[in-house]
Amino acid sequence: MNTESLPDYLTIPGKTIPSFHCRVGKKHNDRQPPLANTYGYPVPGVQAPMPTSVMALDYFASDQTWGNILAHGDFDYIVIGSGFTALAFIQKALDLDPCAKILCLERGGFWLPSHFQNLPIPFEMVLGGPSETFPWTLSRKTFETKELKFCHGSCPFFGGRSTFWSAWSPRPNLDLMRDFPESMKETASHEQFWKEAKELLNVTPAAQIDDGIFGSLQTAIDRILKRSVCNKKIPTADYAESAPLAVGRRSPTSRLRFNKFSVPGPLLGILERQRQLAKTNQGAPLEIMVDCAATSMAKGDDDDFVRVIETSKGTLSWTGSKTRIILCAGAIPNATMLLNSFESCRDTVGKRLTGHFATHISARCPVKNIKGWKKEGTLKMAAAYVAGRDPKSGLQYHVSVTALNSPNPKDDVEDAARECPDFAAAATLDQLSGSEDYVVFVCSALGEISEKNPKNHVTLNKGTDPTCNVTLQYTLSDEDYACWDVMDTATYDTIKEMAGGDEHESSIEWWDETTHGWIKAKPAVDTIRIPGVVHEASTCFMGPKEIGGSVDELYRPHGIENVHVTGAALFPTAGSWNPTMTMCGYAQDLARKLHELKLRPDCEASD
Repeated sequence: MNTESLPDYLTIPGKTIPSFHCRVGKKHNDRQPPLANTYGYPVPGVQAPMPTSVMALDYFASDQTWGNILAHGDFDYIVIGSGFTALAFIQKALDLDPCAKILCLERGGFWLPSHFQNLPIPFEMVLGGPSETFPWTLSRKTFETKELKFCHGSCPFFGGRSTFWSAWSPRPNLDLMRDFPESMKETASHEQFWKEAKELLNVTPAAQIDDGIFGSLQTAIDRILKRSVCNKKIPTADYAESAPLAVGRRSPTSRLRFNKFSVPGPLLGILERQRQLAKTNQGAPLEIMVDCAATSMAKGDDDDFVRVIETSKGTLSWTGSKTRIILCAGAIPNATMLLNSFESCRDTVGKRLTGHFATHISARCPVKNIKGWKKEGTLKMAAAYVAGRDPKSGLQYHVSVTALNSPNPKDDVEDAARECPDFAAAATLDQLSGSEDYVVFVCSALGEISEKNPKNHVTLNKGTDPTCNVTLQYTLSDEDYACWDVMDTATYDTIKEMAGGDEHESSIEWWDETTHGWIKAKPAVDTIRIPGVVHEASTCFMGPKEIGGSVDELYRPHGIENVHVTGAALFPTAGSWNPTMTMCGYAQDLARKLHELKLRPDCEASD
């Protein structure tokens, strides 16, 4: 199809010259005419291309295209953010209607093309540090709470946190969705809800990875933990399962068995698919604009419909009533956007804040103590998930278990780093060296921060930058401390059971960060409790305004017609389960419901 037949703001980018990288058999007749300066003739070409400018030619909107979007843009959906829920919404919306016109705004630029663990190991240096930004002012109380200290920040690049996440993707049962509204529970009660979310993320139980590393040890650990939970050897645990990890094969015939999921590849894959569909008038191109921060929205003077989005690259506006705005920027940025945009949201948004606190415990035991398993000649790993609750408060916790035996630590360390589910809680070379005849356990446990603590909140401050003019505060209640104690005990019980039970407890050695070595006594509490809240949630949870809820059953802030919220911001309680798969499921549900509204415009849900 000739690009002139598309609106100028939706033109399909074409190469200006054929590339020698083009594969044999690929047509070039849809390319634009060559530039006046080609191949360095008659003068040298550009000598200092920037990554974003190069990517814009193939994937992202150029400045010229952006100018046309500002002047003429007409979209069904404007998605703010480019992380997990953005992918989930866009994927489902375009599956249902390939002709849906979608614009995706990302505040940062393009950085990593895949999860950093899929890249050469030296890329481990990019974890944290300058790649993590904190779009808020942290309160003094949080900073001085030694167990918490801070909340982990955002990754302000294309793909968001997906290039760094742990890939744990458990499925919570409805009983674990404490205080969720009936509409959310009803949605999650359908098997198709979970099936589609799992397919999106390629979620695979560790027992089914079968890549030569996850195998016999996985089978043994799964059997031990399931039996231990059934026999009440971990008294507060409810169940144990083989770790559900988003690492599965991208296609049924792929031989790559362990590939950590991240957003950039699949989202650019959708972009390319839409580009090809547009050539035959069977779809609309997906537009992605990077380095463009959305700062606020404005509704009409006599209705509740938003037709203006202020961005760092100018004002997006439209006159019609079909465009819907999908907030996919994270629990705190979504709240910041709403607080800056609508005075009516300030009654509830940010008044509730939950998340997870963390414990990391490492230990080792002789190989012979692992019941039903014998040492093999190559690296073996296992990953398991043990979930439970504080019997007094009902607050949830879970223990993410990684077990490994490395006969050749120096040779195995790269594979171990690449395939460990949680790199931040992975066995190090120091721990593996000298542990050739041991199984090393690395347990990362997450506990639920109570939703009942009014001292936890996100509030507007007097800052002048609307992307970060909020103050964030987390504190710990007595219930939180009690749950943390229960969780730590359960983590120690989990390790004891894997290491042979009571009869072999004396042979367990514990890793001590103070001495940086193995010791016989359990490490001090303050060395295992890791500062940094993760999986922040509940900032604009679904529910009626009378109980503090911020959004209705169509994911809209109360009183706003065409803005919709995604992510853990919607959850009334955090649970302890890693939230990503559930977040994606609800983003897909939103796309489905909005598609149905387009088909039946007179049936729109009321607030």
